[in-house]
Amino acid sequence: MKTNGYKICYREQGTTEYVRWFITRTYRKAKYVLHGCVRFPPTERASNRPLVNPHWKIIPITNKEIKAGIWREIPF
Repeated sequence: MKTNGYKICYREQGTTEYVRWFITRTYRKAKYVLHGCVRFPPTERASNRPLVNPHWKIIPITNKEIKAGIWREIPF
């Protein structure tokens, strides 16, 4: 199965929705970025507040997201 890339997402404690943090084309790069996020937890981009017990996940990019223009966005 050919993948279109991967997105690194997080979900804070108490929420059910994953928020996209970073997108990349290879799984190896996704694991590298995920490792950095787990070791040095970033802050929320909009408000610059610390994330509350984030749960990180690597999710493949779907064809629907490709058609919507995910690669035209800023990758992080």
